Parts: sequence; C-alpha cells; structure tokens
Amino acid sequence: MENNEKLSAEQSLKIISEAIEQSRNEIMQNAGAPMVFWGALTCVTSIIIWLLWTATDNPSWNALWFLMAITGWSIMTVKMKKQRGRPSNILSKILCVSWMSFGLFAMVTAILGTISLNSLHYAGKLPIASVLILLLGLTGMTTGLLLRNKIIVLLAIISIFISNSALMHPGPYDCIAICATSLILLIIPGVIINRIYKKR
Repeated sequence: MENNEKLSAEQSLKIISEAIEQSRNEIMQNAGAPMVFWGALTCVTSIIIWLLWTATDNPSWNALWFLMAITGWSIMTVKMKKQRGRPSNILSKILCVSWMSFGLFAMVTAILGTISLNSLHYAGKLPIASVLILLLGLTGMTTGLLLRNKIIVLLAIISIFISNSALMHPGPYDCIAICATSLILLIIPGVIINRIYKKR
C-alpha cells in the first residue's frame, strides 16, 4: 500500500514537472523573434547609413538611427499589445527586462554622444558605436548565461574585439562594426533560442 502511494506520488511529481517544462517551452518558443527583428533592422539601417556616409562624406546620415529606433519600437509595441494575454515565466521576463534596459541605455548613449559632438561643455566626444557594442555584448552575455548557451556567451566575448576595432577606426566603419555585432548578438542568438525551444 505504502509502495503504491509512493509510486503514485512520484508519478504525480513527474507529471507536474513535465507539465511545467512543457509550459516553459511553449512560452520560450519564438522568444528569439524580437532579437532577430531588431538584428535585421539594425543591419539594414547600418548598411544604408554606411553607403550614404561613404558616398557623401557626411556623418549627418547617422540621424537615421533615431528613425530606426522609433520605427522598431512602434512595431514592437503593436506586437506586444497583440501578445498581452500570452503567458510568461521568470526566464522570459528576465530576458525581456534585460533587452528593454539595453534599449533604454542605447538611446541615452546615442543622445549623449550626439550632444557631445559639438559642445564646449564636454571634455571629449563619446564613442557611441564602441559603447553601444559593449552594452550589446553585456546584454548578450547575460542572455547566454541565463540560457546556459556557450555559443551565445562566446559571441558576446567576440563583440569586445569589435568594440575595440570601432574605437580604433572611427567613422563610416562604425556602421560595419554595429552591423557585425547585431548579426552575432541579435540575429544568431535569436535563431538559436527559437531552434532550442522548438526542438523540445
């Protein structure tokens, strides 16, 4: 009798664990989609700015980054409203907060960097591209550690060298550096996340 009760309890725990895991997988499915979206949008924007900047030798085309941010946030806001009733777990919430925090600090960095370009109140110019790449690398590292994915962690480490390269070669090259970083820290990890949880 006791063995049957023990077996029944173990079976119940197993069923509950499987249900929780299934729910977790369902929640995380397509969780990488926003990363792929932002990565693709950033890559396209960076290539356009690079082409215009090199063709005209005018860095003012960087203003298109702000247009990209407004466009991206508008699209994501609409998508988030449609998914408002979708269940979430602690992992998806942490990832969401991490990337939203990155977006906020990226915007502040871009604004401060732009102000420091032609201002007598600042001792130097803020290297926007290098700082953004480091912020992206930090958030990518957090994502990789949370998901226990060594590939994403490695890609985040690689971004440090891209940031250093952008600092050494300022100018239109910044766009190429940002494009490369978006590819390895947004698009590739986003695809990895989607594939991991679709297979389960």
